[in-house]
Amino acid sequence: MKKMIIEVLYPEYNNLYGDRGNCEYLQKKLTLAGYEVEVKETSLFDEPVFVNENVDFLLIGPCQEKHQLNEIEQLKKYADAIKNRIDNGGVILATGNAFELFGQYIESDKGEKTDCLGFYPYYAKQFSKLRYNDCSVGEFDGMQVVGFKNLLSHSYGKLPYPFLNMKTGCGMNPDSKEEGVHENNLFATYHTGPILPLNPQFTDYLIGLADENYAPVSLEFEKQAYDSRLKELLKYNM
Repeated sequence: MKKMIIEVLYPEYNNLYGDRGNCEYLQKKLTLAGYEVEVKETSLFDEPVFVNENVDFLLIGPCQEKHQLNEIEQLKKYADAIKNRIDNGGVILATGNAFELFGQYIESDKGEKTDCLGFYPYYAKQFSKLRYNDCSVGEFDGMQVVGFKNLLSHSYGKLPYPFLNMKTGCGMNPDSKEEGVHENNLFATYHTGPILPLNPQFTDYLIGLADENYAPVSLEFEKQAYDSRLKELLKYNM
């Protein structure tokens, strides 16, 4: 039996919008496919497991803005290890405002700037306490990816490696139709929902990146739920 390791960064904070469900669904799919699965949880002030050990999936979820700044300072310590993982094809899924960590900086609604990891030439700007909500559908590699957004910020600048081409809803900001970052096996996106249970075919795609011999285990209710949701979102945004 092959073993798969999932690392979840900062679960005590990064569970907005039910995005812990990404880990639980990924674990379920892997178990059904016959893998032995181990979940490792890294708290905010602990060294991430992936820095010194092999992990198959690294998950970073959305958090409140007040915690986001603390997370940035911790992740800067491991910037080289994160970049090495991206460059060498380690699977990373970052959702919600975790997408912003990989850009240049985050600017608060008061104009204060906090430097991020600086891997890509975009930046985030926070706005008032009135959050932006969106139901959206984006296309990736022939797949229609559905999701939701609940944001206190938008991002601007260049996306050299966009993840999604939006069919409905906004991209990195309301004037953009591009959303997220996809470089090698990094997938960073504003989408929450959580994205993996909402998109079983994308989950299968991620697992296939970690193990090319993965044989998808499909459950009929998953396809029915996805098809129904996709139909509703496309109709909702017409």
